[in-house]
Amino acid sequence: MDKYGVARNDESYFVDGLKEIQRSHDLSLKLSQKRPTDPDYRALLDELFQTKTDKSVSIVTPFYCDNGCRVKLGKNITINKGVTFLSAGIIEIEDDVLIGPDVRIATVNHDFEDRHHKFYFKKVTIKKNAWICMGAIICPGVTIGENSVVGAGAVVTKDVPNNVIVGGNPAKIIKHL
Repeated sequence: MDKYGVARNDESYFVDGLKEIQRSHDLSLKLSQKRPTDPDYRALLDELFQTKTDKSVSIVTPFYCDNGCRVKLGKNITINKGVTFLSAGIIEIEDDVLIGPDVRIATVNHDFEDRHHKFYFKKVTIKKNAWICMGAIICPGVTIGENSVVGAGAVVTKDVPNNVIVGGNPAKIIKHL
């Protein structure tokens, strides 16, 4: 991958990523058969994210993550059912975040000219105390600001400042908090 977050499908970042996708896919399937109260639920989270996940993190299943090793989670995070992380470009979620059902977070996109061989990877950051409502889509490279709310069904293509509510497609500021 170059300094701009671009990789071709024959480069090591992409090839190694395919192995991680298979590992994360298998673990996502196992996790999606569990409840947060099941005895091995926490161990599966730790294995998926390849780190000790704080006990205050709760993910309601079903849940899908394609690159668990590239997700960083803070404390007191709730992720509701049906959420998908396409995390090849890194997803970082800070403390006290709520993520509603059926949210999609993507960190990778195809090149418009060479869509089968060239990919762009951009980190998504969700800052402290943000709330991502049901069905929202967070696009690659976006940062959601502290205390901000992303309305249901919003498509977020640009950074969201701190202390605002955004909604729509593309998401725009609706209100300052």
